[in-house]
Amino acid sequence: MCGVRAQSPGRKEDMEETKQRLKVYCETSFWSWLVSRPSSDPDHAVKQAWTRKWWAEAAPKCEIYISEHVLAEAARGDNEQSQLRLEVLAGRQELDGSTPDIDALATALLSDSAVPKDEVTDAYHIATAAIHGMDVLLTWNCRHLANRFALPKTIAVVTKAGFQCPAIVTPENFMKEDLDE
Repeated sequence: MCGVRAQSPGRKEDMEETKQRLKVYCETSFWSWLVSRPSSDPDHAVKQAWTRKWWAEAAPKCEIYISEHVLAEAARGDNEQSQLRLEVLAGRQELDGSTPDIDALATALLSDSAVPKDEVTDAYHIATAAIHGMDVLLTWNCRHLANRFALPKTIAVVTKAGFQCPAIVTPENFMKEDLDE
């Protein structure tokens, strides 16, 4: 789909030894595809299928996180769909997405053109996931987030700020990486 492969957040052996669950920040596009109406468009149907497969098979093995940025985006748009998104988001672990470190990293991502200047919320998704030490940022946003051409710049900005960039992947790429084996 987007041509981005998961970068393993750690050695498999380390994960097994500590019985640690992956910490996954699910960006808004994931939740939109999870609750979206069935589509007859083949590309949309594939995204829906991978999203639901990830939710059924991988999510139970992960710690799932969101932020106020996810909630704000999820509340926008079609009333019926936004209500479905908010219902599935209710009670999820919410990260603080507006700390001074997050503000500074989001600003750096925008000013260094790792994220387009008009995509402020995308910069905040990356910054929130990085600052809170997420292993994975799960998204269907292949324009600005899970984009193999943009990712090196994103990683460089996050690293320069002193943080580790989470693997930024689609549900499809996550499942194909098979992090459990």
